[in-house]
Amino acid sequence: MYRSGAPALSICLFCLAAGLAACRKDNPPPKWDVGITAPLVKTSLTIGDLVPDSMLSQDSEGRISILYSTVLFSLSLDTVLNIPDTSFRYAYALPFPGPIDFQPGASFNATDDVTRFDLQDLQLSRLIVRSGQLDVAITNMMNGNIIGEFALPGASLSGTPFAVQMQLPPGTPAAPSSTFATRALDGYLFDLRGPAHNAVNALATHLSYANSAAGPAVSITDQDSLLAVVSYHGIVPQYATGYFGMRHITVAPATADLGLFSNISGTINLAQASAALRVRNGIGVDARADIHYISAVNTRTGQSVDLAANITTAPLNINRAIDLGGHFQEATTTFNLNGTNSNLLQFLNNLPDRLGYALDITVNPLGNVGNGHDFLYHDSKLTAELDVDIPLRLIASDLALRKVIDLDLPGTAQAHAWRSGTLHLFADNGFPFSASVQLAVADAGGQPLSPLTPGGTIASGTLGTDGTVDTPVSSRLDFHLTAQQMDLLHQTGKLQVVAAFNTADQVQHVQILEQYRMDLQLTVQADYTVNGDE
Repeated sequence: MYRSGAPALSICLFCLAAGLAACRKDNPPPKWDVGITAPLVKTSLTIGDLVPDSMLSQDSEGRISILYSTVLFSLSLDTVLNIPDTSFRYAYALPFPGPIDFQPGASFNATDDVTRFDLQDLQLSRLIVRSGQLDVAITNMMNGNIIGEFALPGASLSGTPFAVQMQLPPGTPAAPSSTFATRALDGYLFDLRGPAHNAVNALATHLSYANSAAGPAVSITDQDSLLAVVSYHGIVPQYATGYFGMRHITVAPATADLGLFSNISGTINLAQASAALRVRNGIGVDARADIHYISAVNTRTGQSVDLAANITTAPLNINRAIDLGGHFQEATTTFNLNGTNSNLLQFLNNLPDRLGYALDITVNPLGNVGNGHDFLYHDSKLTAELDVDIPLRLIASDLALRKVIDLDLPGTAQAHAWRSGTLHLFADNGFPFSASVQLAVADAGGQPLSPLTPGGTIASGTLGTDGTVDTPVSSRLDFHLTAQQMDLLHQTGKLQVVAAFNTADQVQHVQILEQYRMDLQLTVQADYTVNGDE
């Protein structure tokens, strides 16, 4: 068997070319073909090429398991609480013909009111604003310099109530003046219990006008008026509490990528596996989940397997989070799955690359059991995660592993001296599987362009009395390269290796250990034209 102790191909060619150059006269150098055998590359296949290292775990004896976690769904703030942009109009005009005079500095139309927000089935008593703004636009149809003030006695920042004062230039009904002001509401605490602290979604407001102390008296009639429009925009809560109502949220049929088997094709038969559906609730509400289905979808084969377990046949009760005053403690509810209480093994043996699901979430299924103390924070979420633990003890049938090898070949795609030849693949297989190996010239993205033949099968490692590999087994496979394939290989410089593994015993499950590997060495035996544009 050939091994890679030979001189580097580039050095050999350099020396040969130098010797010929010493004899060169004015005539073009002669060309002739020679047969050359040279090493190309060494590489190894490990379990990390089958499953990312980040998913692998091993015990003290080197037995490998796959640990994988994926988020099935997540309900965040805007799903539970959405405060729409809202505007309110406040008009003032004399209720009688008039005229009436307002002396300099005189106040009029001091109105204490309540703004009631339409939040549908939400009944909020307290809200801390993370971000948002309030706009005040006042139209003045009075022929005087008016001072307008809009305040929110029920909203405060660091103990100071919200207030905005505006100077309103004179106007007339035919030519009113308009004044506009914007204030950020970030950090404000809204007491939504109203002035008497006995309501919900209600914010105390105050609007007043005064004639400027520096101006003359103002005489108005019922044709003169003031119109204030107050608008709340982009209110994002930092914290909210109250009663969030009994609500039904539908998570329509959806799919999520599953990276667990994305690099695997073929057939496996797992000896065991376990999984846990973990529902993490960071919202201060009780909830109930009705999962209609969770499906293992293999888009490569078109096969789907629905999970059969108690979590898909009965409602799941979800506990509420705990408010710790400034932050929260999420509640975690876990539902365990295994090969006894579900069809988890069949579910995973389908090698899914996507998960399909559909469910309904009911918020406060038992009503106002929190007595108006439901809550959420800006980063509160209700999420469901599927954690999977798969000991790699399996039966494999055509379990395909793909790897792309980069080659550093002499010459260029336009000028090289290689003509055609044979690739020799030497393998020391330490896996308890035989492997049918295919090579193909690959494009820049690693996708096969031109398959090489004939290839063959690499023998399995030798199993000891304990059922694990104690001796790697060496094999050699040959792959022919035509002149056209040699040109293509010089263009891309990439080979795709596909190894399809099979356990020798299709009844007995085989344990995968961390140290298992397949060492590969690739050499080329090719026709080479000396002075052939190398």
